[in-house]
Order: sequence, then C-alpha cells, then structure tokens
Amino acid sequence: MLISTAAWAADVFTLETAQTAAAKGNPQAAYFLGKQYAGGQGVPQDYVRAAEYYRQAATQGYAFAQNNLGVLYAKGLGVKQDYAEAAQWYCRAAEQGDSLAEYSMGRIYSIGRGVPQNMTEALKWYHRAAAQNQPDALTALGDLYMFGGQGVQVNYAEAYKFYTNAVAQGRSDCLNSLGVIYENGYGDVQKNPEMAVKCFRQAAGKKDGRAQMNLGRMYKDGTGVEKDPVEAYKWFTLSLRNGTAMARHYLEEMNGASPLVKIHLTPEQIDEALRRVDDYIQSTKGLPIPEKTAGK
Repeated sequence: MLISTAAWAADVFTLETAQTAAAKGNPQAAYFLGKQYAGGQGVPQDYVRAAEYYRQAATQGYAFAQNNLGVLYAKGLGVKQDYAEAAQWYCRAAEQGDSLAEYSMGRIYSIGRGVPQNMTEALKWYHRAAAQNQPDALTALGDLYMFGGQGVQVNYAEAYKFYTNAVAQGRSDCLNSLGVIYENGYGDVQKNPEMAVKCFRQAAGKKDGRAQMNLGRMYKDGTGVEKDPVEAYKWFTLSLRNGTAMARHYLEEMNGASPLVKIHLTPEQIDEALRRVDDYIQSTKGLPIPEKTAGK
C-alpha cells in the first residue's frame, strides 16, 4: 500500500527550498510546488505551472502527482482537456496503490470516460480503493449494491456494509441511505424505525435535503418518533430549501392541495412550523434564538 507523503512534504518544504530541490529533480518538491500553484497557496493560482510541476514529479513515478495530473487533464485545467490522457495518469497512480486514483479508475470505467465502459473493471478498482477505506469508493459501492443496475445485482447486505464504513470515514451523506435500510428492514437488517430516525436526523443536521425530507415523513406518519405534523412541515421546508424537489409534494399535501390527504395544517400551525425553521437555522449558525412574544 502506498503511504502518502503529502503531509510530510508540507512540513519539510517552503516555496524557496522546494524550488531549489525541484530544480535538482526532487519529485516530492515538484509535487509540493504543483499543489501550491493548483491551490494558490503562497503563490498566485496557476494551473499551467501546477501541471508542469506535477508532470515533473509524475514522470519520475510519484503517484500523488500522477493522480493530480490526471485530475487536471480530466477537468482541462492548465492543459487541454483529455479524458484518455487523464485515464493513463490515473492508471499509473492506481497501479502503485494510490486509493484516490483507484477510485477514479472505478469511476471512469463505470461511466466510460477515457476508457471503454466496463463494470467488471469498475468494480475491481472500486473494491481496491474500498479496501483502503477510500470514502468515495465505499459510497460508490454502497450505491451500486443498494440500487443495482449496470449489471450489478442489488445486495442490501453489501450496501449496508459499505455505507456503514463510508460513514465511519466521514461520509455523512450515507447516513440517509442507512436510514432507508433501517426504515424498511432491507436484506438482513432488522426493521428499526428509531434507528432510521437517528440516521435521518444526523444527516439532516448536515443539510442533507433527502434526509430532511425523510425525517419529515417520519414525523408526519409517527414512524419511529411521536407524530408531529408541525415538525414534519418544518423538515419538509428545510428539505425544499436544500434542493430536494420532492419535498414540495409533501408541503402541498399538508397545505391542503390534495383532497386525498387528511393531514392539513391550519395557518397557525404553518406559522409555527416556519418559526421552527427560522429557529433551527439560527441555532445551526450559533446565533441566539430570539424570545417569542406571547400571542405572536
């Protein structure tokens, strides 16, 4: 397994010492300078120079530079966009065990960008990256096994395993998917509405619009939590504001637009729900919540 030296390089080099070392052919120094120019750290952002330094290190076999040069080719930053060239650099890094490059190989084989689409190859590289706990690869595998398609069979046990590991690696967006698994009792996972609510709530706190909508559903139906239509309306509103269009459907139902739905909020309840929205937003910004005036 390749051990990252990126942090080491940042500790060892300054711009001046890196320039001297890179001029003498030091690949770590060239990689360090590539990162500085790509990120505009201590120097004006310059993707052309970043690509030059990354190439210097990459041609010496430095995997992190190979991966980053691949990114520049994929995005057309500092070089002419060339997916096939990006794939070649990703492959060189991945063959050395760079987990991010392994994930990138999985992705490009999955969508057929720069290489022929090949899900067998995609899965191979995703699994290699996942074995190193690469969070994007864990998430990609979770999604593939959760929803199937592209020749991949649905396997909820595998989806649960990869999502759980992805959450452990900081991918809070996978909490929503875990909540769906707990809510429905998919695969070998026992149905657990309370755990589903916990997952949705944690993801909702990270502004995940899907999780906010799902948490709203739980409050609307009283599943895993005490029924509270006002709280449901609050979460549907937050979900819509965070870009989940489906939440509009639930809001319209609760506003009385559907004669088939019995849960209709009064204007006073809607006002209370919107006050809760404002309070929630203020609390997440660390702002004091203003005291409510009686009768208002």
